[in-house]
Amino acid sequence: MKIKSWLKTLAVAVMVAGFASPAMAKVVDVKTAWVPGQEGFPVWFAKKQGWDKEKGINLVMSTYGSGHESLQDFAVNNWVLGGLGAIPTVNGAKDGNMIVIAIGNDESKANAVMVRPGSPILSKKGVASSYPEVYGSAVDLRKKSFIVTALSSSHYTLNKYLEVLGVTEKEVEVKNLDQALGLLSFEHAKADAAAFWAPFTFMASGKGFVTAATAYDIDARIPMYIVANKAFAEQYPDITKNFLALYLKGVDWLLNAPRAEAVKAMQEYYKEVFNLDYSETMLDLHFNVFQIFGLEQQKELFAAQNGGESQVQKWQDSITKFMLDHKAVHKNLQKNVLGSKYIVPTFINMIEQKDLQ
Repeated sequence: MKIKSWLKTLAVAVMVAGFASPAMAKVVDVKTAWVPGQEGFPVWFAKKQGWDKEKGINLVMSTYGSGHESLQDFAVNNWVLGGLGAIPTVNGAKDGNMIVIAIGNDESKANAVMVRPGSPILSKKGVASSYPEVYGSAVDLRKKSFIVTALSSSHYTLNKYLEVLGVTEKEVEVKNLDQALGLLSFEHAKADAAAFWAPFTFMASGKGFVTAATAYDIDARIPMYIVANKAFAEQYPDITKNFLALYLKGVDWLLNAPRAEAVKAMQEYYKEVFNLDYSETMLDLHFNVFQIFGLEQQKELFAAQNGGESQVQKWQDSITKFMLDHKAVHKNLQKNVLGSKYIVPTFINMIEQKDLQ
């Protein structure tokens, strides 16, 4: 056995120390990772209902302030399953030991390029005929300044927005700021426009700023993924399947619960897990803009189309191209992310509707 392979096997063993298989213990601890967002709710809800114990696992939830922080712990084998944004997932997959096993949600309606009321960017709409909801034109955009968080979903949204209207980033001024400082700077007129993700899109809207385009409007889909340590998933496919079944059971509850009940539960989740106080109004907006997918939808999105890539791989290919264009992945590692082969239908296809009962 090669040393690298032996080390990988040892690392997986450490992750489930004391539990060689579910049959050897009544309950297996499974370390999971989450950043503040809707996608962790199904795991929290599954624990609340005791569903994980019924499957012979104990879901351990660790939280992180960002995908970058989460990835640092992934690299040292501190978690094996979790939720990660599409751009951090590229960074996680480039080393060859991360796979995507499901979609947490689609955040493209929550990412937007926003301007002030009366901005000349709002004077034209539908200039690009394939994108009728998009405001702006090449003439109105060139030499304008944009606040954005570099190499994030907001940056990807801005990049695709400019592309749709025939403008490159070199033809505008891009100011790199984190989202909170970016919103404050935009309030003080430090740029002509800004790109935000939720909840900053909601905050910006509440301050009277106007959406020029969402990522959804320009067909720049931005999934939040459910990812797994590849070595762990291959060595413990039953645990991985059971985790995903629990996750999708929680998603199924969200899709079918009365909105008021779901909002209340989501409010409790954010407070308990992340110590965030979100109003019912704010969370109602979440349900309007974050799209979640049930089992059958997930299977369709993960299915190869005409023998080629799946729909979700195509979404990720666009994001990967953005990352490569901005030299965010070293050329020696690009082979691991090109074609999005780390997005696999294996586990979603193992689950049947009866597994969600």
